[in-house]
Order: sequence, then structure tokens, then C-alpha cells
Amino acid sequence: MNRTVTPTDSVFPSDAALLDAFIPGYSMVSGLLRTYLQVDLSAYLPFLALSAVVVFSANYLVMRFWYLIEEYCVSTAEIRMDDEISKHVLFWVAQQPLTKKMHHFIAATRISPGMYFYDDMDGERDGEDAWNEQDEMDENGNVLDDFDEYWARTKTRDRFKRLRFTPAAGRHYFWFRGHLLWFNRVREDNNPNAGFFMLNPERLYISCFGRNPAVLKELLAEAQHAYVGRDSKNTVIYRAQRDRSLTVDWVRCMARAPRPLSTVVLDAAQKQAFVNDIKEYLHPRTRRWYSNRGIPYRRGYLLHGPPGTGKTSLSFAAAGLLGLEMYLLNLSSKTLTEDDLMGLFHGLPRRCIVLLEDVDCAGITHQRDPDSSSPAKDAPDAASSDPATVTDTPAAAKDASDTKDQKGVSLSGLLNVIDGVAASEGRILIMTTNHIDKLDSALLRPGRVDMSIEFGYSAAADIRDLFESMYTAREEDFHSAALKSKHSVEKTISTTSSSTTTDKNNTTNDNNNKKKKTDPLSRFSPTEIRSLAAKFADAVPAGEISAAEIQGHLLNYKTAPDVAVAEAAKWVRGVKAGRRAQTTSSSGGVSA
Repeated sequence: MNRTVTPTDSVFPSDAALLDAFIPGYSMVSGLLRTYLQVDLSAYLPFLALSAVVVFSANYLVMRFWYLIEEYCVSTAEIRMDDEISKHVLFWVAQQPLTKKMHHFIAATRISPGMYFYDDMDGERDGEDAWNEQDEMDENGNVLDDFDEYWARTKTRDRFKRLRFTPAAGRHYFWFRGHLLWFNRVREDNNPNAGFFMLNPERLYISCFGRNPAVLKELLAEAQHAYVGRDSKNTVIYRAQRDRSLTVDWVRCMARAPRPLSTVVLDAAQKQAFVNDIKEYLHPRTRRWYSNRGIPYRRGYLLHGPPGTGKTSLSFAAAGLLGLEMYLLNLSSKTLTEDDLMGLFHGLPRRCIVLLEDVDCAGITHQRDPDSSSPAKDAPDAASSDPATVTDTPAAAKDASDTKDQKGVSLSGLLNVIDGVAASEGRILIMTTNHIDKLDSALLRPGRVDMSIEFGYSAAADIRDLFESMYTAREEDFHSAALKSKHSVEKTISTTSSSTTTDKNNTTNDNNNKKKKTDPLSRFSPTEIRSLAAKFADAVPAGEISAAEIQGHLLNYKTAPDVAVAEAAKWVRGVKAGRRAQTTSSSGGVSA
């Protein structure tokens, strides 16, 4: 029989099959709607398709419109997290009201972008002094004389680190000086250098409407001032460290209160000459004078003398007095190459102090002397005798050695960095050594070392001054007591409508009595301290004991200067006996 073919029996797939191909599950959903709700979904397909087209088109147009706005009507500042400005911005943002209104934020105890970088602003360190002052006082503002009670409060505080809140990934809008800005934090998931050295590689973007980026520059300047301003009264110290790209860079490690120059045990004329020479070097006319005469604008100092005589202390005190940053560099590191050293010196700011401590221990001594050269066959023996010493070996010995063995910085590399053709200018180089006789003469020539200061053991006047400095009461020693006195006065004013002159005098006397109770040294008058200082100077032989040794003895009796004087003779005998024993041990080791 002939079969009649109807239109529904077409060889092409049905409309439902086509829709199933493009919209998985369409047949099932359509069947359910038709069975239970008597709704024919196919009747609404044109409207659904039109709605989808409208939604996708609108989304595309909005994205395109916003792209054009950002391209031609928005100014943006891009900040990389491996740059120091990122710390400035995050530090500033963490202090803004923006962080109090955010619904999506990052809570952390540190602001540094990655685990490899460390900054003393992280954790609980900043604001530590204020917290300590609170620990010294109870709820009523009274000073805690009981150590156990104070220590219990301190331990409780130390268990908790200060929380810092910064914007999470995404856009965050805020107002700055009447301008609408948005902060965009973007994670870099495809960064090849990330992963090990940085846990969260990111970039920051700060944008504003308009083609004038002045407001963004003002924000960055304010963030930088806020970050740097917290160290306005401190000396910032940097040290060399490898970053996530395996290059060595300067990393901020701490900020310390400046040390008064008067606490450095050294002849007053020498100290003043040292400071005046640095001031003269930093004066702008000196730079012009150097430039006009074709002289490299650099200055070097060598501080030499026995250990503990104040070489590093003088460097730190000078940095604090002049408000300069200090950059510490360890030349003994075998992983430090000459290229790293050159890069570090090129990264120095225009005015700073670079401190190279104990250069005689860096393994670069007497490398140019004729006696120091030896055949290639002797090089392995020399290296094995002192593995911490970095020496220049012949090329044959270097080729035979392990390629992974890092040899550190050579003397020639250090000399090129100090005053080579590509050496940086404007910095102040200070080198310290305990044994100047071990240094190569090439390192000491003028142009590399412009001033040399010899440190010796303490003279009688130095011993007396150090004793008085240790035991003279200072106002800073009663900081918490001053806060307590202020709290007591405010409490009295709030509870009393009027006060008489007698009441004020009584309050002052009470505060003075409480200060005396707080300070054990208050039982010694200034005259008695000077008398004890003279007796101590007589008991300690001049020119035989270092300032560090004297300070160590006085620290054992910091609240009992009379006991420090009484035990001085016994302590001096112990110091001399220890030196003799050390000398005997060294001589025995050499003879053996």
C-alpha cells in the first residue's frame, strides 16, 4: 500500500529535537509544563529568544560603554605590589573610614603583600608603646607597682596581634577631597614569578573620573607622607634581601628611636669633627663644588678600634642626628654576587648612610698583596682551612670547583662599587673594623676612606660620663607616671567645681611622691650620683676597658649605683682574667 507522507513526517529532526540540541532538557521541561500546568512552552519561545538577545546586547553595550568611559574619561594609577608604594597605599587605606563601611574586606595581622617581605609595621609593633603604657595602669589610672599584675596584663595583650583591614579583591568606591574614586584590587593568577615568593600576587588600581590625574597624585603623596611620617622621630634601617624575582633589594627591617650623640663614648672633638664633616658634605654648595671640579660626589669613613668601643653606635647616632636612613650590608654572605652589590648601591637614595660592619671579617683582606697569591694547587687547601673566607682563586681552580659554590664579593668588586666609574654618588659610606692592619691598602686610600677615626678603650672622663648618663633620672623614665598624674588631675577637675591653691600644691606633692615611689633612683641626689661616678672612674682603670663592657656591668645594677661602685674592682679583675684566658686559649690553638 502507498503511504501518505504528512508534513510532520519530514526527514528533518523535529523542532523539539533541535531545541533539545541547543537547550539541554527542553523536552523534559516542556513536557512537565504541558502535563501539569497546561502551558505550551513553544508558544513563548520567540519572546524568550528576544529577551535573551536584549539581555546579552544590553550587557555588551554596557561593557562597551564603560570601556569607552574608562579609556577616555577616567584616570587610573596602577600600583605593583612589589614596589614600596604599595605598602604606602595599603597603610593609608587601612586607616581610612572606607575600611569601616566595606562589606567585603581582608582581615590580616600584616599589610605586607607576601610572606617573603617583612616590615616592622606588620603585626603589633606600631602602637606598641601606647599599649605598654596602658598595661602599666589599671582601670582607675593608677600605676601598677606589682610586677605580677603588670606581667599578666602584658601577656594577655601579647597573645593578640593588631588586626588590619584592607579592601578585598574587586572595586570599592570612596570619596577623597570631594572626588569620587574607586579602589580596584586585582589578583594576578597568571604571574609566572608568583607562587613561592608571594602568596597573593596582586595589583592595585586607583581611578577617578576626568582626564586630570592630579587628585590621584595627591592621594599617593598623602599615603606616602602618612607612611613615612610615622617614622619622623625614628631612624629607619634597611637591609639587603632577595625578593620574589630572586634579585637583591633593600628591605625595610626596623625603625628605632635615635640614639643621642652624647651617649657615644668618644672624644668630644672627634665626635664633633665627624658630624661637622658629614654636614659639610651634605650641604648643597659642596655638591656643586664637587661637580664643578669633576670630583665624584662621595664620602667614606673608617671607624676602627677594639670591639665594643662604640663604632656602630656612632654611626647610628649620626644617622639619628641628621635624620638619615641607614642601609646595612653584610659582605660576608657567599650568596651576594658583585652584580647584586652593584645593583644595591645603584638603588640607594641620594642621601643615606651605608654601613659595612666588620669589613676585616668579610674575606676580602689583603687580596692584592703579593704574599696572598698562591698556585692553583694551593687554592683548595686555603679554602678548606677557612670555609667562611671569600678569596680570589685562579681561573683553573674556579673551573674545578662546584659551579653551585658561591664565592661572594671580591675586593676588586667592592672597590669598583665604592669609587668605580659606575659607582653611585651622594651616599655616605661608613666601614667599621676591629683590625685595621688586616685591611688591604687599596681599600684605605683617599677617595675611598676620607676620614678615619680610631676608637680606644674608655678614658677616665668617658667612664665618669657614662656612669652619670646611666644613673641620671630623665623625664622619659616617668612617662606612665606622667599619664597617671594627668589622669588624676582630670578626675579631680571633673569631681570638684573649684580648687584652692593648697589643693593644687597637695596634688603636686602627691604626684612627686608617687614619682619617687616609681623610680628607685630617686633616693640618690644628683650630687651623690656625681660622687659615685668619680669613685667608679677611680676603680676602673682608664684605657683598659671598653664602653660596652662598662655598660654591661652597670646594667646589672641599673637601680643600685652604689652597688655598681662597690663591685667595680671585683668586676675589673674578672674582665682581665677572662682576657688572659682567651689569649692563652688562642695561643694554644695556634701552637697546636
